[in-house]
Amino acid sequence: MAGAHSLKHEIYISTDAEKVRKALSTAEGLRGWNTPGVEGSGELGTLWNLKYSGRPEFSWRIDRDDPEEILWTCTKGPGDAVGTTATFSFGSTEDGRTRVRVTHGGWPHDEANFIKCNTIWGVLMDHLREYAESGVSDPAFS
Repeated sequence: MAGAHSLKHEIYISTDAEKVRKALSTAEGLRGWNTPGVEGSGELGTLWNLKYSGRPEFSWRIDRDDPEEILWTCTKGPGDAVGTTATFSFGSTEDGRTRVRVTHGGWPHDEANFIKCNTIWGVLMDHLREYAESGVSDPAFS
């Protein structure tokens, strides 16, 4: 079944959800954990253009930006990436941390770039946690 495969990650961040949301919904925030090569306004319906040294560029259309969920749709990227979606969902824990789940869905298979992308999301989520907790910029990729 086409588009039936999704990769998923979940982390807990020791800060409030608003700091995590800013890291995912502002150019400054994305530069802090993803890549310094970020272009975009963060407005609904516009694109995040992410440029990486020696790696493929990605463009993600911002399709949802709610307090509980952010949804991006890939419009430019390698292989089967175009048309996939990245959904970031947030929840608070009783001890004041923020649970973040990312689901990168819509993959036609679970091979090749799907496997590579799963590894990359793991790295990215760790950098997101470090940036949201410390406020210190340390992008995963330059």
